[in-house]
Amino acid sequence: MPRHKVELSDRFMDDVRQSGSAAVAQHARRLLDNLAAFPDMGRVAQSPSITSRFGEGVRTLVCGKYLLVYRHAEGVVQALALYPARIVR
Repeated sequence: MPRHKVELSDRFMDDVRQSGSAAVAQHARRLLDNLAAFPDMGRVAQSPSITSRFGEGVRTLVCGKYLLVYRHAEGVVQALALYPARIVR
């Protein structure tokens, strides 16, 4: 099975650093490794608070108290953000 390339946005990297948690960073790394093989495993975002910031068609996965927001196309998974799950509406 081909693996997708994973790209990390500056925002995603800042969000990981701002989480201040090695456990969140490690969890995000595991999720991204899984996404490289199975990019459709997340849910298509329905929340206006996410789609208004990141666009239609983005996907999310739970990463502790955050949502890992990403999109994939043409063999590339783009990690866009770690978005606090508590503010998703």
